[in-house]
Amino acid sequence: MGRKAQEVTHFAKQVMDECVRLQKQSGMTIKEFAKACGFGEVYWYTRANYSLPLNLSDLERISEVTGVSIGDIVMDSKRHAVEAAERKAQAGGYGLAAYDAAGKQEAVNGEAGPDYDEPA
Repeated sequence: MGRKAQEVTHFAKQVMDECVRLQKQSGMTIKEFAKACGFGEVYWYTRANYSLPLNLSDLERISEVTGVSIGDIVMDSKRHAVEAAERKAQAGGYGLAAYDAAGKQEAVNGEAGPDYDEPA
């Protein structure tokens, strides 16, 4: 098997992060969760620290244990990654330039939410 096949891509990290979130949400310890999924602890940790990617069989097992479909795990992983990036940007003080304009911050803080229809 080539090195490329074992590469942990950005997408694979997002999916793993989502699986870790599901493990925490389950209320099970890592040991309990890994066992329920049929993984050894070392197997789980090796993937949780991005040394190796999860495979589809792993996702299938996690889906069965959590009751969350593989499709939802993938979609939620992308959504949570975007939300985390947005939080990081806000915390860092380098928000989107459009929101730095006068009056824009009030719109963001209000219920209107961001206006995606505006030209850049």
